Amino acid sequence: MKKLFAIFAVALLAFVGCDKNNGNRPAGGGADIDGQWQLVEWNGEAPEFNVYINFEKGEFDIYQQVYSLYYELYEGSYTVNGEVLTGSYTDGSNWACGYKFAVEGDTLTMYSQEDISVTSVYKKCEIPQSVIDEATTTRASEATPLF
Repeated sequence: MKKLFAIFAVALLAFVGCDKNNGNRPAGGGADIDGQWQLVEWNGEAPEFNVYINFEKGEFDIYQQVYSLYYELYEGSYTVNGEVLTGSYTDGSNWACGYKFAVEGDTLTMYSQEDISVTSVYKKCEIPQSVIDEATTTRASEATPLF
């Protein structure tokens, strides 16, 4: 139960805000983020939850298994404006903040841009069909998505 609460607390912090202090973080500036990605690191540690993202031509699908035993699907659109990635869900809710990002080979690193610093690292992958088939569509207003 403590582990579940810790996961909930970390995820909740990520949704409430992001980091304004960017330090010497690399910029995404024009890097191509299109593709399928799996979360492999969350603030320097292996995550205790599962997240896959598909970015494709301005649209995204997030498959996450954070608060439940099953994957939830969040859909929407994203834009890259200079160094910052922003997005909104199909129900009209915006992401909690924008993200600076860097793509190096098969690695996508995202840096949150408001109050609470979150660094997430993704590896290029193919999202398993079983995850796609299992996922149920969730409105961003009904649950707290990872972004």
